[in-house]
Amino acid sequence: MDNKNLIELITREVLSSYKNTSAQPAGQPAAKPSKGAANVLIVLTGVSNLREVFYREVEKLSGVKYDILLSDGAKAVFDKSELASKTRAANIYTSFQYSERSEFLNRYDAVVLAFMSLSALNHISSLNTDSMVCNYLIWHMISKKPLIASAEPLLNQIGDTRPAIMREINQKISKLTEYGVSVTPLAQICQALERACGEIYPYSTLPAGSTAGQAACSTPGNCTSCGYCFVKRESDVNIIKDSGAARISSNPGVETLSGRVDTVLARMIDHTLLKPDAKQSDIDKLCTEAAKYKFASVCINPGWVKYCSQRLAGSGVMVCTVVGFPLGATSTSAKSCETVQAIADGADEIDMVINIGALKSGNLQLVEDDIRQVVRAAGGKTVKVILETSLLNDEEKTAACRLSKNARAHFVKTSTGFGGGGATAADIALMRKTVGPEMGVKASGGVRDLKTAKEMIAAGATRVGASASVAIVSGAASDSKGY
Repeated sequence: MDNKNLIELITREVLSSYKNTSAQPAGQPAAKPSKGAANVLIVLTGVSNLREVFYREVEKLSGVKYDILLSDGAKAVFDKSELASKTRAANIYTSFQYSERSEFLNRYDAVVLAFMSLSALNHISSLNTDSMVCNYLIWHMISKKPLIASAEPLLNQIGDTRPAIMREINQKISKLTEYGVSVTPLAQICQALERACGEIYPYSTLPAGSTAGQAACSTPGNCTSCGYCFVKRESDVNIIKDSGAARISSNPGVETLSGRVDTVLARMIDHTLLKPDAKQSDIDKLCTEAAKYKFASVCINPGWVKYCSQRLAGSGVMVCTVVGFPLGATSTSAKSCETVQAIADGADEIDMVINIGALKSGNLQLVEDDIRQVVRAAGGKTVKVILETSLLNDEEKTAACRLSKNARAHFVKTSTGFGGGGATAADIALMRKTVGPEMGVKASGGVRDLKTAKEMIAAGATRVGASASVAIVSGAASDSKGY
């Protein structure tokens, strides 16, 4: 699309928004709900292989008001009378016009995409507004309102397919997470939605004891990962909240060691090996484990990028490497050159170390320019900025996060693992509070078991860097002592 067409498209969007602000679709209230009652829209697509799970989950939504919108594809597989009998939706919409978008944006506080289709995933992850329903979802997301989606029905529907296709799908799901979309298993959509509504209207939409999820953990010591720790473990949640967490969320959880590892948690982990004496056999093992457990990436030193890229081709696992590592004290041009070479060798993500000395000297412009040049050199690839939090005070951590955001990096990351300290829940909470939902936060350094990983995710981490990744997703003891 050339600039002229882009300008025309934006102009039409703006004019349409002004023109339709006062428009009211037939049968739809125009007023925004009063404080204390969030309005939610549940969007259904043509993917329906977990329909009964959806009906069980939607029964738990006793604390929010919701409507249902059927996409064109959903109308062929969902019966409106069945939806009316099995849900408590106030309205069930079977059509959606472009002129209704502004009204829907004004009315709904949160949106649930319960059955993410391949088409919806592709449209939303690429910000493609050709589809009317996806047009609304994208603008809802841009408005910084909660969008909760489940990729599980889609992944179950396509099953085992070509590795290259799965790699592309995983990258698109990862992109949604970076946009601030909560991607969750279908069985946890209820909890994710109620948390989101609790953030919009605190405490008003969460009547105590109102859901099956709350009742499930009523037996002492019987944790079912239901996500209702804010009710059952209030003191623990307050510790995280008082540390500065911008959001409290349930952990994705894992199944038993003998069962299937939960892919949501696995996709949040960068399987890491950065030891200088790592042998090729060690790298081979790392890649084999990453492909088996479907981790988000392998994180390795630059000299191994080409080898890992070739070895993991078609596996769906990204290749992440480090720049200016581990001190961050090299020149900006050197970091840029490292980045260009890494991308040429096949790197999908770059974890760069900031100029720590410049930050502590107060030379913030140098730090920001350093990050910005690496982002440019990455040519659109994901860049994570390593702060080395153990060497910084809270003011410096906050400044580093803001500089990273200004420089258009995609993530902030706690540690190299070589700086004498690692990730803490307090640091993750501070970083999340500073960057908001627009950026990813990576916890790295000292994350060696499932309990610690859960703490980091609960505090706001969207990615975890660990060498003990297999132990984390399986719940086994780890003998790892570092990267």
